Amino acid sequence: MKRTLFVTLVALCTLPTFLAAQSQPRLALPLGPARQEGMIVRMRTADCLGNQHGVMATLSGAGRVQTGEQCPEYVLVTEKVVYTIVGKSSDQLVPLAEVTRFRLQNNEMLIRVDDSRRENHFHIKDMMLRADWERIQTHMQEEMAETPQRQDAAMLLNSR
Repeated sequence: MKRTLFVTLVALCTLPTFLAAQSQPRLALPLGPARQEGMIVRMRTADCLGNQHGVMATLSGAGRVQTGEQCPEYVLVTEKVVYTIVGKSSDQLVPLAEVTRFRLQNNEMLIRVDDSRRENHFHIKDMMLRADWERIQTHMQEEMAETPQRQDAAMLLNSR
């Protein structure tokens, strides 16, 4: 009798907790690697990087092989990291100044552009913390602003 009363009490005490847990929405776990967001802020053409396995390239000391073909190179800025990525072919184009969703997989960046059927694979050429990148950008802008003033001063000295 005491055991039945104890089980009933435990059931009644845990029932509100059980019902509250059932009424809360459950978070859906993403399938596969998480998508991140960033913005492409710069694009230029650069030599395409050949396909080489990262470990073998590191061990051989040769680095990546350049193919001679010109491929797009992008600077993608995220909240914490700035990536420099290079396309594997010359036709991998990504819109500038738009929020870009991407994911990282096997030392590559995968970007799907405009509901295309496939993701574009990009080599990650360089990574830098955003704070360091912004400091470098500020320094470069200051240098560019000072350059005309230096040239003007040099011209004045040469004309005397």
